[in-house]
Amino acid sequence: MAHEPSEIFKALSVPSRIHILSLLKAHGPMPVKDIAEAVGMSSPAISQHLKILKHAGLVDAQRDGYWVPYAVNAAALHDCCGHLIQVCACPHCDGHQEDQPGDSQTEVLLHKREQLLVELQRVENELEKLR
Repeated sequence: MAHEPSEIFKALSVPSRIHILSLLKAHGPMPVKDIAEAVGMSSPAISQHLKILKHAGLVDAQRDGYWVPYAVNAAALHDCCGHLIQVCACPHCDGHQEDQPGDSQTEVLLHKREQLLVELQRVENELEKLR
């Protein structure tokens, strides 16, 4: 299920939620109690943050008996990165201006190609981690 970018960015507007996502990315699935201890917050507070992150599609939870591990939804984070790049990508964001003297079309395209190769390498690295 695709989530609205505004919903995702709103969920990420709270530093504690970014901290929780970073923790889950680094350590893998964790239950609320372990997240609360690592972040230094109460379990009810963490549960509320996780509820918002789950509603935005950024985390998943699969009950395993009494244990409910929360994990990062890698596909949703990837989509989030794509939305951010789409919003921020403009001629001025990468240091190029449309009418900048001295920039030939070839130079601009070569620069964009280099950016795409860097992004492709990042994606390949993430895929390798998942294997």
